[in-house]
Amino acid sequence: MFINLVFDKLLTDIALCELAPGERIRQSALASRLQVSRQPISHALQLLKHEGLLQDSGRQGLEVTPIRADYMRLLYQARRPLESTAAGLAAQRVADNRALDEERAFLARMLEEGRQKISNHASAPEAAWADYQFHVAIYRLSGNQVIEQMMNGRWAHIMRAIIASNSVGTLALEWEEHAAIAQTILRGSVLDASELAARHVQRAGANLYARLSAESPEA
Repeated sequence: MFINLVFDKLLTDIALCELAPGERIRQSALASRLQVSRQPISHALQLLKHEGLLQDSGRQGLEVTPIRADYMRLLYQARRPLESTAAGLAAQRVADNRALDEERAFLARMLEEGRQKISNHASAPEAAWADYQFHVAIYRLSGNQVIEQMMNGRWAHIMRAIIASNSVGTLALEWEEHAAIAQTILRGSVLDASELAARHVQRAGANLYARLSAESPEA
């Protein structure tokens, strides 16, 4: 297994809380589970530490970084203009007839699949993954690869916070807002798409911060 595959596997495990916040990382156990040597494990762990998903713990040890409410508040502040820009760019490409059919279809499909998962009472990890895929569809439709690259590095933080904060009870509202955003994008309504995306991120961020703060007031 190549280093990037090891990295992607561990990134997903952290994002979905299969490696839980605060969990001690044991390289030997990971190497055994993934059936690779320690060298790609060690390299992947350093990359994850650089992403802020791992932190030092004891003498030469690592642990999964705890979820901190203040960090998520800052992340959502930074995320808001990026999501707003992505939605606006996506709607502009639709309005200008520059969006590919498969890009529009991908957004519509991710919206429908996400709504079905929520109506079927999906687990928190499944719901978080659906949320991620919906926003990826907007990034792709925007045509701006830099936004996708920047946000892809942050979604592991977002997904694990959603899971850990037990935000499943708010998912119906989340997907109502997703539907409104997708509809304005696919109509080519640039200003509406941008504004709805900004409001969605602001509300979701405030809700997430409140839940995380209530669970860990000292965070």
